[in-house]
Amino acid sequence: MSAASSSLTARTVRGAAWTLSTSVSTRLIGLVGTLLLARYLVPDEYGEVTAAMIVTLTAFTVSSLGVGNYLLSNPGLGRAEVFHATCWFVSTGVVALGAVWAASSAIGPYFDAPNLPRYMPIFVAAALCDRIEFLPERMLIRKLRFRWLSLARAAGELTYTGLSLGLARAGVGPMAIAWAYLGRAALKLIAIALAVDWREWAEPHRLRMATLRSIIRYGSGVSVASIAAALIRRWDNLLVSRYFGAAAMGAYNYAYNLADTPAVAIGEPMSDVVIAAFPQAEGAKRQAALIRACTMISLIMFPLAFGFGAVADTAVDAFFNRKWANVGPMLMYLSILSAPRPIASIVQSYLFAGHRVREIVWLEWGSFITLMAAIAALGALTAGNPRFGSSAILLICGTVGAVFILRTLASFWTVTWLDGVAMRRFLVPLVRPLIASAIMVAAIFAVRPALDGHRPVVRLGIEVALGAAVYLAGARLIFRDAAVEFLGLVRGSLGRR
Repeated sequence: MSAASSSLTARTVRGAAWTLSTSVSTRLIGLVGTLLLARYLVPDEYGEVTAAMIVTLTAFTVSSLGVGNYLLSNPGLGRAEVFHATCWFVSTGVVALGAVWAASSAIGPYFDAPNLPRYMPIFVAAALCDRIEFLPERMLIRKLRFRWLSLARAAGELTYTGLSLGLARAGVGPMAIAWAYLGRAALKLIAIALAVDWREWAEPHRLRMATLRSIIRYGSGVSVASIAAALIRRWDNLLVSRYFGAAAMGAYNYAYNLADTPAVAIGEPMSDVVIAAFPQAEGAKRQAALIRACTMISLIMFPLAFGFGAVADTAVDAFFNRKWANVGPMLMYLSILSAPRPIASIVQSYLFAGHRVREIVWLEWGSFITLMAAIAALGALTAGNPRFGSSAILLICGTVGAVFILRTLASFWTVTWLDGVAMRRFLVPLVRPLIASAIMVAAIFAVRPALDGHRPVVRLGIEVALGAAVYLAGARLIFRDAAVEFLGLVRGSLGRR
């Protein structure tokens, strides 16, 4: 490896480590804010404002068309090409966002959110801020300026948490979420734009159709996959609202976001750190690195996901009021999705490295269609059916977790089919942390009856401490070598200079 490549790798690893530390701390604060926010909102209002957010984000994602990947994958682009990408990205965003804003009066009633148009102007304004901020942000990433980027993102998240809580407490209601969303977007735009010379991404040049066609052609395959990946994490909310109402969707979305917290806050950035700790490899070495990465991530994500599900009811008792009582059972079922999702992301990174974009497209769209079809079928069968009662929405939650597991297994099978990596090489290493996690969950359930009579916060603290102690003991007995290796990788990534 050349000196320049070595320096680049070291900067990438340091950036990933910084991103991990800031992401985890910020997300923890955001998690506390999310829990407290429920005290000032009711589920049906929260469901409607969430629907407006999802519709806006869908328009943003569908119209992105792989521009971000184009800018990052071609670091040698001149300012003329970057300006073409800017014009294409901003103009498609304006058209898409304007279309959903205009159609919001028709979209809202279909998803049992008649007040949707009330929130759309604020979310559209926030999305336009994000649209513009996206371009200078890519310039920061191209320069590997991860520290400033992480600080800007952290400041945005903290702004959202503080504004949403403050406005909700002041009696603004669900509109607090919309205004906080806009505040976060505006702050990020200012912070990122000030850090980059505007000429790098917005210096005017004469537009040429040949350059625009190359941008569209490059982003077509990548954007098709990214659209499905975004829809699979959002459109289940809209179907829940359609079949069970805005109040059920509000509780479902709250449970989903809490269940997804370990994957978003820890799993995804830790995946970056673990992958960055491995050297560039080809062939059998790359396959071995993939197996190791999946194994390492499972050691931390399995106990977080299953442990979160085990303490779900206690956590809801501690932080939520009776209006949100059904969040606990939903969270218990949905928490499973945090276990497989970061592993699937690692496998997709492996496929991207091998230029297997078509296979990723099939995986993502197959998962999305499966999830939507399953929710639609169960919703039509169970919604309003007295035979199912409150268990109907829990069937939906269980289905979501099952689809994410199948998505990860399908990713494993794709690598097996393409590169001949045996499925057992993926699955066998996952058994040991799965067993330790099962023992941890069993211990929490066993001690719970003895904790009756204590305050929910006290019970939650005891359950979390017990679960951590049991899992660490299990790690020491069942997979000590893998745990030691994992800690070494993370320490090496965090301390490398």
